[in-house]
Amino acid sequence: MSKKFTDLLTVAWGVVQDAVHRKVFYAVLAFTVILIFLVPMLPSAEVGVQLDLAREASLGLVSIMAFILATVMGSNILSGEMRKRTIYNTLSRPVSRKGYFIGKYLGILAVLAVSLIVAYLVILALVGVKFGVFSPGLVKAVFAIFLEAAVLAAVAMLASVHLSPVVCILITGLFYVVCHVKGDFLYRTMTDSGHPAVLRGMAGLAYYLLPNLERLNINETVAHGERVFRVGAVEFLLLLGLAATFVVIFLVLGAFILERKDL
Repeated sequence: MSKKFTDLLTVAWGVVQDAVHRKVFYAVLAFTVILIFLVPMLPSAEVGVQLDLAREASLGLVSIMAFILATVMGSNILSGEMRKRTIYNTLSRPVSRKGYFIGKYLGILAVLAVSLIVAYLVILALVGVKFGVFSPGLVKAVFAIFLEAAVLAAVAMLASVHLSPVVCILITGLFYVVCHVKGDFLYRTMTDSGHPAVLRGMAGLAYYLLPNLERLNINETVAHGERVFRVGAVEFLLLLGLAATFVVIFLVLGAFILERKDL
């Protein structure tokens, strides 16, 4: 195992340890689990509908949890250490700024993965006990949620190199909203000749530069048993490619900016 890879894992493990000691991590996870257990109380017309709604609502809660964790951790992970000046202790060791940045990101991914696994197991237990149905296929939606959270964490970390946590959270939230309305709202805005040219130009720029995160939203499809279309290996490779492409772009930009930042 190379020294650089070991350094990455060391930095990443530090993020995991920090998350374990933070009450907000347990609060978000516990609140999500409690809400998932309350999902079966939703009204429905028949058992089959209730099952689908329960799975869809549970996955929706997991999406919110992943969004909160990715955004908050990504926005605070660098600025917190800069503010406390603990970043100097890490960089004083043989760890490059690029390795430090990527290591922190990998740590966030590890925390997200553990949180999503816990939530997934809770949903399986709930659906199994309440409806007597085993739904391992929900892992497809959970993995898509993880991919989206990975993109959001990369965006938040990129913004956090120079901006405050509050601003980073707002920017990541705006990024999330714009990327989810890209396929409909932005397309109509840039193609409608009734809008001013400047507005159409801005909408077109955002449409072609930003990822379409709505493609990663397969909660409804998976929750309803993939009756409309199946999410197979090809579809997953496309989703993985979409997320990985933008994660790499944001990480490269973030590492590049951090290397040139005057600390």
